[in-house]
Amino acid sequence: MVFGPIVGRGDGPKTSTVITSNTMTASSEKNQAIFKGSVKMVQGELVVHSDVMIVYFKEKSASDLSLSTPSGAKSESGKEISYIEAKGKVRIEKGESRATSQHALYYKAEEKVILTGSPVAWQAGTRISGPKMTMFLKENRSVVEGGTQVIIEESEQN
Repeated sequence: MVFGPIVGRGDGPKTSTVITSNTMTASSEKNQAIFKGSVKMVQGELVVHSDVMIVYFKEKSASDLSLSTPSGAKSESGKEISYIEAKGKVRIEKGESRATSQHALYYKAEEKVILTGSPVAWQAGTRISGPKMTMFLKENRSVVEGGTQVIIEESEQN
């Protein structure tokens, strides 16, 4: 099942978020959509895979609604993504970087991902792990809290 595109909010051009899964259950009352089975979210370069993904929505402000379409007409939905929770075999890819964990929270406005449940990240021959990892996607940096382990693989070329 495909749910999307969901129009994102940002300072630059709008980006679409496309989520595919085996099943999807939406609840207007709870302002959420639950995706289960082979879940894949794509938003620009960011790709997230998981067993279960819950998308939490919030109401758009009046200014966002008036800017939501090129003609200035109001969009069909007065909601936007607040944050996304991914559970079970979470795999994240962005460019050359990748990470795995059991649980992830993606805060769309801040472009921040918090990984827990044995998170491990790889980039350019470096492997980082620790109990809690926060990835700041805009800044291309990560912060690991708790006992951290870094493994740097040296190049064979001299």
